[in-house]
Amino acid sequence: MGQPLLLLDICDRLESFAPVCLAEDWDNVGLLLGDPQQEIQRVMTCLTISPDIVDEAIKSQAQLVVTHHPLPFRAMKKITTQTIAGEMILRLIQSGIAVYSPHTAFDSAREGINQQLAEGLKLTRIAPLIQRSESSAEIGIGSGRFGEITEGPMELARVVETVKQFLGINSLHIVGDGLKSIHRIAVACGAAGEFMSTALEKGCDCLLLGETNFHTCLEARSNGLALILTGHYASERFAVEKLAHWLSQQYSEVTCWASREESDPVRWIS
Repeated sequence: MGQPLLLLDICDRLESFAPVCLAEDWDNVGLLLGDPQQEIQRVMTCLTISPDIVDEAIKSQAQLVVTHHPLPFRAMKKITTQTIAGEMILRLIQSGIAVYSPHTAFDSAREGINQQLAEGLKLTRIAPLIQRSESSAEIGIGSGRFGEITEGPMELARVVETVKQFLGINSLHIVGDGLKSIHRIAVACGAAGEFMSTALEKGCDCLLLGETNFHTCLEARSNGLALILTGHYASERFAVEKLAHWLSQQYSEVTCWASREESDPVRWIS
C-alpha cells in the first residue's frame, strides 16, 4: 500500500492551484480548521458553510470541506454554541472535519473563477482587469477578467442568453438596453461593483458580476456600461463543482463531491 494521503498534501495542492498570496488583504484563506497530519479519504466542496452544509458533511462522513467562503471569515473572540458560526465550528471539530478556503485567491488564480467565467462566455484576448504584476511568471494572474466576444459585437440580450446557458440559470438582472451592442466584456464574480471604474477604463461595454448595490447600478447606467447581475451564488457555485472534479482527478484514492444540499438562499419568484 502507498503512503496515506494527508491533509497537508491536499493543502499544498490547493495552494499550488490558487496561491494564498493572491488573496485580498482582508481575506481569510488557506487551512482554517484541522490537523495537517490528518489522513483524508473523503472531501466535499461548497460555496458557503451553513448549518445544512455541516449536517451534510457529518452525514456523508467528509473529512475535509473545501469552502469558497471562509469559516471563520472574521476574527472571533469566542467560539461557543451561542452563535451560529461558533456552533458550526464546534460541530466540525467534534466530527474531525477540516476546513480549507481558497476564496479570493481562487477568484484571481490563473485558472480561477473569473478566468472560468470569461472562458465560459467564449471571450478572446482574456486578461485580468487588474494585473497582479508585470512579471512574466504572473501573466494571466490578477483580479477580474475582460475579453472580447469571439463573434464580434453582440446585442446585450444575446449575451444574457449565453450567460444563462453557461451558468444553468433561468433568470438574472441587467442594467442597460437589451439591444445595446456589446463587444468587450468584463467579469468579476461575487459582490464586485468596485470593478466598474476599471471595466470602463479598459473600454468594456458590459460588466458581468454576481451582485452590487443600487447606486452602482445607477452609476453604470449613467456611464453607458451594461451590467449583468447573475446573483452571488450563481456567479461562483459552478466553480466549486468544477473544483470537486479537479480534486477527484488529482487524487484517485479520494472520494470528492460538491455539496448536494447547497442552494441559493435568494429565491426568484414571479
